[in-house]
Amino acid sequence: MAARPDAGAATTELVIAMPLLLLMILFVVQAGVWMHATHVAQAAATRAASTAAAYQGTAAAGQAAGAETLAAIGSGVLKTPAVSVTRTATEVQGEVTGTAATVVPGMNWSVRAVVVRPVERFAPDLTTAGGSP
Repeated sequence: MAARPDAGAATTELVIAMPLLLLMILFVVQAGVWMHATHVAQAAATRAASTAAAYQGTAAAGQAAGAETLAAIGSGVLKTPAVSVTRTATEVQGEVTGTAATVVPGMNWSVRAVVVRPVERFAPDLTTAGGSP
């Protein structure tokens, strides 16, 4: 009978447990990167919709503003971003889609942010010269 029957057990446990622990840590980091990418997409969609919804704004101006925002703050965390802006007579919808940067190999988490704003319009003052309607 061996003097130490459990010799090497700690090494075996470490070989099994450490990769699982590191994988769990990487998943937590991946979730953080995805959340940051979502915030970047939300910021770009908000700026795009607000620019397009401004008085005499256009969908093209909104799309350019969203792209500028992505270039300034999202170039590292949001991969393959796409900005689309739709403007109707009453509302503007800005949408940003992309993929979060990959920390865990093989993980591609998509990101989507949509912002809807009412279109600003001129409303003339209809009060009379005396100050009452």
